[in-house]
Amino acid sequence: MFNDLFYDFFNNLNTKETFAVDVVSKDDLYEVYANLPGFTKEEISISFDNGYLTIAAKHADKVEEETNNLNFVLRERSLSPKKRSIYFGDLNEDHISAKLNNGVLNVSIYLKKPEEKEAKSIIIE
Repeated sequence: MFNDLFYDFFNNLNTKETFAVDVVSKDDLYEVYANLPGFTKEEISISFDNGYLTIAAKHADKVEEETNNLNFVLRERSLSPKKRSIYFGDLNEDHISAKLNNGVLNVSIYLKKPEEKEAKSIIIE
């Protein structure tokens, strides 16, 4: 019984299914830094839809299977899927890049350049 209480208490400390993110505004782009330690680039998906940048991470089924047979005394590292969405509005969807380095995902989202419009002559009535 003590082991069950001990396990439940420590297992429920980290129930957030999210991750820490920093967003930096630069002249022509936004830089997003997301902490995703323990994930490979194959386990991370990034999408940009209707102004929302969504980052999702899910460990491969193999990782979960490997840990199922272990008798944990303390388990704080979660294998559950994680997801974050951040609204940026109308940005350049064609120019988004991402890199994963030492557990930190860096996503660069470039601003749309304003369309150059021809000068319009206005007639006075």
